Amino acid sequence: MLKKLTHAALLTGALAFSNGAAAMVDRTLCVFDVVGANGDTYQMMKQYVLAAQQWGVNFKLKPYTDEALAKGDFMAGHCDAVELFGIATRSILKFPGSLDMMAALPTYDGLNTAIAALSAPNAAPLMKDGKYENAGIIPGGKVYLFSHDRNTLDDWEKLAGKRITVISEDEQAVEMIKYVGGTVMPASVSTFAGMFNSKSADLSYAPGFAYQALEMYKGLGENGGILRYNLGILTFQVTLHHDRFPAEFAQQSRTWVYDNMWDVGMRVVEQAEAAIPTKYWVDLSADKEARYNSMFSDVRQRLYDADKVYSRRMQTMLKTIRCRELPDNAECTRDTEGGPAI
Repeated sequence: MLKKLTHAALLTGALAFSNGAAAMVDRTLCVFDVVGANGDTYQMMKQYVLAAQQWGVNFKLKPYTDEALAKGDFMAGHCDAVELFGIATRSILKFPGSLDMMAALPTYDGLNTAIAALSAPNAAPLMKDGKYENAGIIPGGKVYLFSHDRNTLDDWEKLAGKRITVISEDEQAVEMIKYVGGTVMPASVSTFAGMFNSKSADLSYAPGFAYQALEMYKGLGENGGILRYNLGILTFQVTLHHDRFPAEFAQQSRTWVYDNMWDVGMRVVEQAEAAIPTKYWVDLSADKEARYNSMFSDVRQRLYDADKVYSRRMQTMLKTIRCRELPDNAECTRDTEGGPAI
């Protein structure tokens, strides 16, 4: 996939460097990628580094394959900026980190609408909290449910009693698994695929790129399946210690990332999802999909009531976007997640 930077991006970065070199400051950007420096996310960040030069920052990239370590080094001040999944960002910046909400946006168009809104200058006050500030959001792909037994996927009530991996810090998944009567299997980004492949877990949720990058095809075998239902959409988010950057850097960065990295990120996502063999996909009937929708609506409302996991403001915004796409959903006229959306 993205093994080479585009010529246009390189040219843009080179021109930017020549214009902005006089005011350069050196900063470290810690990048989490499950594959490390050869991974797609790390390669995307190389484009970002070139663009950042036009805003007066010369980044040095530092790769991590352990997301918790990258986050820990950022929180300890060893990284000036960090790139993490949105789920991991939520405990740092609750509002943008809540974008990776379970089953909140049915389509990538919906995610694009949300990121456009968050990247606009009038959203800037919401993208900053204390000493931290979001500096851009890139699509990471829909999350699907992988199972050793494809016959367990067509009705969420069949998940009762099943062992399901949960990435640390993903409180929303814990709530969902409790709701369906499953068993939480604590895992990390580095261990969940191995647990699925070794069959120490019955099911795992993962983005499409995990099929090849994390070799989850080994766990699927001949009888496995992947539910073609969007459990949520992952994002990659860049977060800063904003006092270490020029005053306008974060907004300039958010605008540039939205304008330039959406298509790059989506090409990676689409290639990864297209690489999954057709035989593994499990499609739902309209009735069964409605049941899944209803289950997730109930779980999100529980989380809204608890007011501990998501930003309520983000939850209400995503419901509005969701109901513009699916106005016939029963939840759209109900007083849930901040009120009726229609």
